[in-house]
Amino acid sequence: MEGYICKIATREELCKRWDYLNAIHPGSQEWMGYRGFALRNFDDGSTITYLGFLDGEIVCEASAYVKPSAFVDDISQPEGLLTDSMGYLAAFRTNEEYEGKGYFRKLYDFMENDMRSRGYTSLCLGVGPEAVRNIQIYFHLGYTEYLKTVIERTYDGEEDVILFYKKTL
Repeated sequence: MEGYICKIATREELCKRWDYLNAIHPGSQEWMGYRGFALRNFDDGSTITYLGFLDGEIVCEASAYVKPSAFVDDISQPEGLLTDSMGYLAAFRTNEEYEGKGYFRKLYDFMENDMRSRGYTSLCLGVGPEAVRNIQIYFHLGYTEYLKTVIERTYDGEEDVILFYKKTL
């Protein structure tokens, strides 16, 4: 994967990523809200954002929640999803034209290794039951221990079911 690097985002890089995400979701108040949420959590150290760059272009991302405040305005029932030894992973995104090429997997491995180096011994994540492909990927990555189910409300008032799974490192 020549020209590909993984790193922890700077604020400037995170803003650049959100410029791209908002551009591909024009006029979406929901995505503007996500941007504010991501920047707030970056600024207060609640999350760590990991980025994958190909020849200087951000092609994928993921975040780790490392403080309980990261769940504010995101998950209403975060109990059991973050401890001193378990981190919560979220916002797995790959630009469409780079999907299926191994870029995100390299970023995921980078993130998992970083979390391990910070003392985390397990990780967890959430996924909707309709996202069968993602569930299969997460099981392949080792997220096989079911934690709980939470029902959230989306920006448009719909119910959103989230299944949470854990992996021991």
